[in-house]
Amino acid sequence: MKTYIYVNKCLGRLLAGLLTICSLCSCDDFLTVEPQGQLTSSDYMNREEQAEMAVASLYNILRITSGTGPDNIYMDHHFEFFFGSVASDDAEKGSTTSDLPNLTFIGNYSMNPTNTLVRGFYTHGWWAISRANYILGHLDNAGLDEAIANRMRGEAHFFKAYYYFYLLRHFGGMPILEKSVEISEFGNIPRASFTETADFIIKEFQTAITLLPERSGYASADLGRATRGAARAYLARVMMYRLGIDPGTHQTSWQEVYDLTSDIINSGEYALHPNFAELFEEAVSFTSESIFEIGAVAGSGGIQLGFWNVQASRTSQTGTNTGWGFNNPTQDLVDAFHPSDPRLSSTIYGIGYNNNTLFGVTRQLDRSNQSTRYHVRKVALDRRPSVGSGKTWPLMRLADVFLMRAEAAYMLKNESEARTYLNKVRERARNSSYCRGYTLGDPAGYPMPESPPELPDITAGGEALLNAIWHERRLELAAEDYRTYDLIRTGRLLDRVELVKDFQRDPANPLFKETGTNESDREIRVPGIRANILRSSLKGKNGWPIPVMPIPETETNYWNISPNPY
Repeated sequence: MKTYIYVNKCLGRLLAGLLTICSLCSCDDFLTVEPQGQLTSSDYMNREEQAEMAVASLYNILRITSGTGPDNIYMDHHFEFFFGSVASDDAEKGSTTSDLPNLTFIGNYSMNPTNTLVRGFYTHGWWAISRANYILGHLDNAGLDEAIANRMRGEAHFFKAYYYFYLLRHFGGMPILEKSVEISEFGNIPRASFTETADFIIKEFQTAITLLPERSGYASADLGRATRGAARAYLARVMMYRLGIDPGTHQTSWQEVYDLTSDIINSGEYALHPNFAELFEEAVSFTSESIFEIGAVAGSGGIQLGFWNVQASRTSQTGTNTGWGFNNPTQDLVDAFHPSDPRLSSTIYGIGYNNNTLFGVTRQLDRSNQSTRYHVRKVALDRRPSVGSGKTWPLMRLADVFLMRAEAAYMLKNESEARTYLNKVRERARNSSYCRGYTLGDPAGYPMPESPPELPDITAGGEALLNAIWHERRLELAAEDYRTYDLIRTGRLLDRVELVKDFQRDPANPLFKETGTNESDREIRVPGIRANILRSSLKGKNGWPIPVMPIPETETNYWNISPNPY
């Protein structure tokens, strides 16, 4: 019986814990409403302050990286880089070989239904959806000002779509919960197909677009809230993902992606931040480029206690952060950049790069504590915080929208416009500085390259242009944890991951290369990773594999959900 209750809460995540979910604080005023006493779930939404607290819980869920769920069951780590980067050609697990073996299984596509990290993803997604459903189920009778209630509805629909997309990418089609689950429905809600789930996500984002204000419609204290622009950007991302792989019949088109990105660009709400290097620094947040961003503050929990520290080098040294050392960029990713591209300095740091300089300090690194030579510079901090960091994290940027627009224009046979938006991103890159602290002895400076970077405008057409757009996505968005999904939707996952991570590839292949100068410095290889991917995949459009995590065994047992291959 105890297990049965846990499973039902994992999928339904009904009301348990909802009245205490806002205890986390934030730098954003809309997340700092003080609790007003104990209320029941039926009347909790009847006062605006309480309703705002419930809505704030949707944002707090973004920052929960592990901990006890509302059912008092521990939810293991579920960082986006686990599958979004480590399972791609961009990164290896990192840390020591024996550290966090369940992440090794994710990166090698050898997961099983008892993997606690996998269960963390599943739990996190449903927990968020239940919060959204609770809010939507109680707003109609809350008696709030209609404009405020509509904005709250928009936020709830946005997060419901956001986390259904989260679950779709990790697990495939999911049961569709239009509202909070009734006890009589436990175990009786069928699993929807990939196509049906994608249709539902699109409908939710479309509803959010009609209800949410633009970014300029919020006060400065509300920066970080979901906006109409964010809903449009994520809807475009969902449509791009399904266009490549959805095996079902649907109406999604590249014209819709084009129109959505046009609406964002023409809204006047966003502009590329002039210097790429500043986008990921602690002192810079919610720039003109930011479409959706996770807020954080020193002293609070969630993202700032985990996201930064788990990716920092394990080697302790004054002047830089230290951590668990996970998510090490591959040599293949480093080699994808032209050496003069300033973005490389903001993407990686590590052994043999820039004289081991990080935040103006010569960094001491231990190769035995790393899977590769490198760590992620985008998440680096110049100290190890005693509790947390005020650094924020951009989840959706205008540069991504520009590249979506370029790809949509290409697919609509408008190569001139595709080149225009591709080259806007490249122009910003070649005019950017190196990362902060790139120069030894100058921890705060942003030095400019001594000579212009070799990043000319792209003039190619045809397939070469499409490949250039895809390549630019890899460079611009590296370590922002969407690489695996870009490879999946474009049908390149098998070849790219096998090439980079399987040492059994033929050395005669001109694309094949070993990394490192000696055996101890070579990156880990996974014999048979191609077979692992195929074994753990759903069949997508064109026969392309859609690798997914296994459904936790408790869910298949008690919710009658068909299992994923593994």
